[in-house]
Amino acid sequence: MGEDPDEASLRADEHGRRVGLLLMLLATCCFIAMASFVKLLREDGLSTTQVMFWRMAPALPLVWLEMRRRGQRLRPTAAGPILWRSLFGIGAMACYFYALRALSMVENAVLSLLQPVFVAVLAPLVLDERLRRSAIFALGLGVLGSLVALRPDQALSRDVPLLPMLVGVGAALCSACAHMMVRKASATDSAERVVFWFTAVCTFGVLALGLARGEFFGLPEGLALLPAIGKIAGTALFGLSGQVLMTRAYGRAAAPMIAMVAYAAIPISVVADLVTWGVHPGPDAILGSLMMVGAGLILARGR
Repeated sequence: MGEDPDEASLRADEHGRRVGLLLMLLATCCFIAMASFVKLLREDGLSTTQVMFWRMAPALPLVWLEMRRRGQRLRPTAAGPILWRSLFGIGAMACYFYALRALSMVENAVLSLLQPVFVAVLAPLVLDERLRRSAIFALGLGVLGSLVALRPDQALSRDVPLLPMLVGVGAALCSACAHMMVRKASATDSAERVVFWFTAVCTFGVLALGLARGEFFGLPEGLALLPAIGKIAGTALFGLSGQVLMTRAYGRAAAPMIAMVAYAAIPISVVADLVTWGVHPGPDAILGSLMMVGAGLILARGR
């Protein structure tokens, strides 16, 4: 007898979900590596606009060549979701890169982990994906965990300005909106086409802004050319890889389920801080991070 069509469909859905989770885990690793290079470039004196350009520009011809190889057209099937994905993505990147210079990798990871909670709360409105009551509790737990980890009440005593923290929250919100638009866009357009247009809009937009501000006419004083090229290459390579992997992941499973994989950024960021900057997380950061991981697990069970 042949296989029950319902069982085959469930098995295919489960396989797609697992592949999506694995792709998002790989994307998270790539994004942390990219963020490390971005933080180094920001510490070297490059502006947010310059780093955004070098993060995106090298990837543009690569994505275009890949689309040519696959025989894909540039014109999107549904331009609206791709445009909104690009605008929200640019806002998220600008806020994230701005905050990276002042905050550690773990602090940035904690703020970024508000994004899956925002996705879970907004997905019913934007994607018509059902939200369970547990998501409300997860939202409160996630916000409380971020406050415990970052201790904004003690930020001034630690010489950490509050503005980068607030900007980091804005980055998480914009990122959540961008990720939901990725899910909408991937329903009608390929991952490569979505990535191409986001890359193109961001590249030419920040280039125009940077030139208007008198940037892109040389490297900051004291920054050697070869180390700068290496850091820029790392930023572009890991950023493009993470972007493609993330887009493919959102095309395989529900947005809140995929978004919660980003909680793996905490241990990865701890390693990055230790290896590159010698920063050890304090007990507040560990407790707050565990609370946020708990919020992610609640979201997963709620799905």
